[in-house]
Amino acid sequence: MQRYLWQQAGGRRHAYDTHHQPAAQRALPVLCGATVTPTTDDIVGVWLDPTCWHCDREVRVRLGFPVDEIPDAADLETAR
Repeated sequence: MQRYLWQQAGGRRHAYDTHHQPAAQRALPVLCGATVTPTTDDIVGVWLDPTCWHCDREVRVRLGFPVDEIPDAADLETAR
């Protein structure tokens, strides 16, 4: 099983640790530090929301991506 997966919720596509299981109307801690609550449409619907770049960065750090493939955290503040 993969350690980190993606779930749409709260208007973004967030990454989460698979120790948690997403479910509609249940709070889900995500890698950017937020807690989001997916709706039923988030669980079964088409994913059209943009990626949470803070989650994207955290996944890259945790998976050991090369440094040149990890965006600087300060740059992400302007991307919100």
